[in-house]
Amino acid sequence: MNVLGIDFTFFGVNDMQKSIAFYRDLLGIPLARLILEDTWAEFEINPGTLILGQGDSFTDPGHGMVALAVEDAKAAVEELKQADVPVYWSLEETPVCFLAIVEDPDGNRVIIHQRKDKTVG
Repeated sequence: MNVLGIDFTFFGVNDMQKSIAFYRDLLGIPLARLILEDTWAEFEINPGTLILGQGDSFTDPGHGMVALAVEDAKAAVEELKQADVPVYWSLEETPVCFLAIVEDPDGNRVIIHQRKDKTVG
């Protein structure tokens, strides 16, 4: 597997509006988009993206994950499975990417991520 970089960092939040105010208004990071019925917020911080998710099953509020960009998400997940790495979230396709979530030896969740446009960060 070839990790190309970090695509995004994801934080689970309890109160989306309060969290947006913190990152946008206090830290001064422009809000790039708010989607999924106001439960998913993206802040572009080059290189990379900070994503906030409310009520998302990725992670609990107060915890975070990193999304590692790979050339081929399907091949990467298969390689990790062969190494007995636990798969928390099976590979799925979205309109813009392929992603899966695996767990490191301490149970930290890591997103294996491949953008369809082949960009990173």
